[in-house]
Formats: sequence, structure tokens, C-alpha cells
Amino acid sequence: MLATLALNAVLAAVLAAVPGTARRGNDAIARAKGPVFSVAAAPRIGVLLAGGAQAIQRVGFGAGLQFRVHALRLGPLRIGAGVQLGHTRFLERYTVAVTDGGTARRWAALGHTDFAAGPSFQIVMGPVFAELGVEGGLGISSLVRPLGPTVAEETETNDTTGMIRGGGHLGVPIRNNSSVTIGASVHKYFSRARVVARPDPNDPDAMPDVNPFDLMLELTVGYHFMF
Repeated sequence: MLATLALNAVLAAVLAAVPGTARRGNDAIARAKGPVFSVAAAPRIGVLLAGGAQAIQRVGFGAGLQFRVHALRLGPLRIGAGVQLGHTRFLERYTVAVTDGGTARRWAALGHTDFAAGPSFQIVMGPVFAELGVEGGLGISSLVRPLGPTVAEETETNDTTGMIRGGGHLGVPIRNNSSVTIGASVHKYFSRARVVARPDPNDPDAMPDVNPFDLMLELTVGYHFMF
């Protein structure tokens, strides 16, 4: 009897780790033939690296949406392609002088909007999976910083450039092909824009010394659905 129970426990553990065995309605991850589609939505925390962190505070927020299809199988590895779009925003509070002697509170903002596509790799690791990819595409970036209390007293820099994004996420299936993901990616924006790291209203002719649109780290926790 004990041997039978032990054998059943071992078989259950093996089946849980073998792609092709659906558990809790997660049949897409277990699919042995045909393409597997997935869509993911995730809030993101952005962390500016390199030049951007010198122009504005480095931690921001945003969200992204991804669509992937994996059709070619090599054991637990599925190969395909994906597209993604997202936006990340960084804010910093400024206190500026007003002509009557007081002060006003204004906000500086740096934003990255990213559209990218590229190869994608899904690795099924028993009850969990990983999706990795490198995408290239278009980045739309902007930086606005106040010098005074009115909109007319601002510095604004905009740029549209190529960008690449590399990274991925680990997925934990829950039920009915839904999963929770935890991921990280690095963005590289190929911008040549340069600004003064910290503009001074009393020194309008200062030489630009930093590229605000350069490297960014993206950290995500999101929702993933396969079909």
C-alpha cells in the first residue's frame, strides 16, 4: 500500500512538470501542437540610467502591453515573435520663484513611449514558464522642465529615435490559462539630444552636457493570458 501511494505521488509530480499535461484549466501551456498565442499587460516601474538620471529624478511609472505567438518547438523551447508598446513617465517637483517674491510649485516631466517588435522565446519549465525577447522599434521621448511660474518659462526637448528593448518575464500559471508575471527589461534609445543637466534661469547660455534619453530599466508585475 505504501509503495502504491509513493508511486502515485511520484507520477503526479512528473505529470505536473511535463508540458502536455493540463492542470487547473491551463491547457495552452500544455499544448503539444499548433501555435500558442499570448497577451500580457503590466504596470511598470521605470529606473533611469546614464544621462536621464542627471536631468530628472530616476524612478518613474508606466505600463506596457505585449502580444506574442510561439509556433516552432524544440523540446521545452518555443520560438516565435512578439510586439509590444508601452509608456513610462518620470516626474520631479520644482519650486520656482515668482516675481512678487513668493514661490510656485511646478513639475518637470520626462516621458518615453516605446513601440517595438522582434523574436520571442518561451521556455516551459514544468508548472512555470519564461518568455524572453529582444525587440527593436521606435521611441518617442520628451523632457519638459520649468524655469519660472508660467508655461512660457520652460525648457522643452523632444526626440523620436530608434530603440531596442531586451529582457523578459517569469510566469506562474493560476487557472484557465491566466498567469501572473514578474519581469525586467532594459531600453536603449538612440538619441543624440543633449540638455543642461540642471538648468539655471540665471545662466541661459550654459552648454548642454547630458543626453536625457539614453538607458532605462523597466521592472514589471503583470497579467498574462495564453490561448
